[in-house]
Amino acid sequence: MAKRKEKPAEEGSPAWMNTFSDLMNLLLCFFVLLFASSTVDAEKIQKIAASFNNISFSVLETGAVSKIEGQIVSGGVTQLPGIESILEYIGVSSKVEGNNQDLSATGADDGTNERSDQPDSVKPNTEETIIDNENQIVAEKEMSVQELKEKMEEQGLEQSEEMYDEISQMIDSYSIEERVVLDYNSQYVSLDLNGAVLFDAGQAEIREDAKVFMRKIASILERYKDCVVEIEGHTDNVPIHNAKYESNRTLSAARAIKVYEYLMEQVDLIDKNMKVAGYGESRPVDSNKTEEGRAKNRRVSVKIYNQLNSAAQTEE
Repeated sequence: MAKRKEKPAEEGSPAWMNTFSDLMNLLLCFFVLLFASSTVDAEKIQKIAASFNNISFSVLETGAVSKIEGQIVSGGVTQLPGIESILEYIGVSSKVEGNNQDLSATGADDGTNERSDQPDSVKPNTEETIIDNENQIVAEKEMSVQELKEKMEEQGLEQSEEMYDEISQMIDSYSIEERVVLDYNSQYVSLDLNGAVLFDAGQAEIREDAKVFMRKIASILERYKDCVVEIEGHTDNVPIHNAKYESNRTLSAARAIKVYEYLMEQVDLIDKNMKVAGYGESRPVDSNKTEEGRAKNRRVSVKIYNQLNSAAQTEE
């Protein structure tokens, strides 16, 4: 019986290699796509987006009407033919803001014929357009700054109001509300201390019977030691007759320093957050024509700045 002849081996690679190669190509393309999508050039995208700022394109069918930047455009206008004349008509410069690239470089028709047919009354002055755009940018920046100031003031007022409520409760618990005039604004909470309670006439030394009162004030300040605290001395407008102090301003500064030193001795305050000033008669809170008004003007003001304004002052 004749033996079966063996089939000769096929030349080239095995058949399964074709399938394997296809699979590898697909995987390679898949990972290339993943890599391409994960390395987006953000700067180029921003430039592309910026090139379309303040520019409106539209494709209108015949008889359609569109209002663009306050102007009426109608009758089959597209973004390609005569685009520059349309942009000039609506008051937009052909120079794209951000990269200063002429729109004609994109291959669009420059619209020379269309512009020549326009009356002079509708041709905008390029210099005036640039000036108007610059003025608009300045106005937007000023508006942004104003909005930021208003937001900071609103936030500061909320912080000061919260501090005012806390300090008011502590003053009531210490039973010293009759000796302190409490007020606040968007920057700080102020405690006005009666000068007649703290000092003898024409003197800057704290009276012995006022030291218990001052220790209570120190306890309040210790709670806000991370905030900026400003101590201000004030007087009335009656000239001082004293060999030790040559003016009301000198006396007010000396009193503010004495209050500062006493507070620092009583509690652990942060010295870099403390400010001292003497204003004399220059900042009255009442009229100096009456004795009652002059008594209110003779005071030491302790201003506790809120966290927002304290941070702003420490960064200066």
